[in-house]
Amino acid sequence: MKQSQTKGLSILLLFISPLMGLFCGVKYLSWQNRKLIIILFFILYGSLLKYGAESDAAVYMALLDNYSNMSFSEFFIWLKHILMLDPLPNSPNDVYVHCLAFFSAGIVGTKAIFFPIVAGIYGYFYVMAMSKILKWDSTRKVTLLLLSVAFLFIIHRSVTSFQTVRTWTGMWILFNGVLGYHQTKNKKYLFLMLAAPLVHFAYLVISLPIFASLYYKKIPSFAVIGLYILSFFTTLNPGGILDVSKDNSLAEEKVGAYYRQNEYGESIDPILERREKSNAVWYARYGKTDAVYYGGHAFALFLILGGFYRKRMTPVEAGLLTAGLLTATLANFGTFSYAFYSRTMANAVIYILATVALMTARGAFQQNTMLSPQLTKFFQWICVLIFLPKMVFFIADFLVFTSVFILGMPFVGWVSEDLNISIREFLGEIF
Repeated sequence: MKQSQTKGLSILLLFISPLMGLFCGVKYLSWQNRKLIIILFFILYGSLLKYGAESDAAVYMALLDNYSNMSFSEFFIWLKHILMLDPLPNSPNDVYVHCLAFFSAGIVGTKAIFFPIVAGIYGYFYVMAMSKILKWDSTRKVTLLLLSVAFLFIIHRSVTSFQTVRTWTGMWILFNGVLGYHQTKNKKYLFLMLAAPLVHFAYLVISLPIFASLYYKKIPSFAVIGLYILSFFTTLNPGGILDVSKDNSLAEEKVGAYYRQNEYGESIDPILERREKSNAVWYARYGKTDAVYYGGHAFALFLILGGFYRKRMTPVEAGLLTAGLLTATLANFGTFSYAFYSRTMANAVIYILATVALMTARGAFQQNTMLSPQLTKFFQWICVLIFLPKMVFFIADFLVFTSVFILGMPFVGWVSEDLNISIREFLGEIF
């Protein structure tokens, strides 16, 4: 069957059974054609998204009420204050959410299209990254290790993550900018990188080491590695950061939400305190964050200690790993705030996983290595297995956020919100 016919059939299947349409598109189409199928799947997924009252998605849906009768003049007044880092009361902090909220609730007049649009934008940058990283010679034997590394890259921040709206959309936009620049040296990708802070305020800081990594050839390897190793044993002065943040109301609000001091000058991290008191099951407690970050560090140390960094890498791989190491260094320096550490380290891991995926796909670990092939493979599997709680958590998270109508008859979920239940709820009814 021709690619055009297969693409048409996959699109038709998406509206009958989105999951089946996705499967057919990914299995039988080339990357050039499967991009559209994956993006459409994200849009359909967003239109049927299931979320709880305490989730990020619920907060954004409530925010849309502020835009229902907003005029263009009021929109631009809010936008001006956001750009000046001085948002008005009830206003979002970021340009991205402000524009999408006004378009969906203000111009179109329906909140229902907000998450399909968010999912479509997220899906676009997600699939563009996948199409550039998950490519390999069709004549090369596909190993279980390659499939495992590819799976980790796919699930790191996948289809269930766009409901946060800003954080991981910004991550994929920034990643595409970095990857595109290293592959082509086209300066248009620098503008894409600069767009990340417009999506989330935090990327004003998180993107700094990533911009620095663009000049990795001018930074000695020992300096990058030395700074990375040093970061495990030191942290920035939180008191100084608190003082600096007081110069801007938005910065003070953000820092205060993630870190503060009591009357005795002792550190208080409200996010970490809630996490430590959590009674979540093991895969949720460790799979959402810890296993990912430990696994990222494990892969980074494997590449460094195995003698792969730069010497046995392509320029693109070296640039990506440098971005990962410098971002992980920033995360380690910011461990006084778990929220900052977590977001920054999640960004670092995507660059590390991308490097490992590219190197595994071209067989870089099977030749010209300092370690024996058996020992190299052993350490790789250790790194992969550290991510095991993440794999379990992804499956559980997918069942919670995914409508049962992703399996078939999505139109039923669109017509009746009461019938639109998650796969997890559906399984609970049966069993």
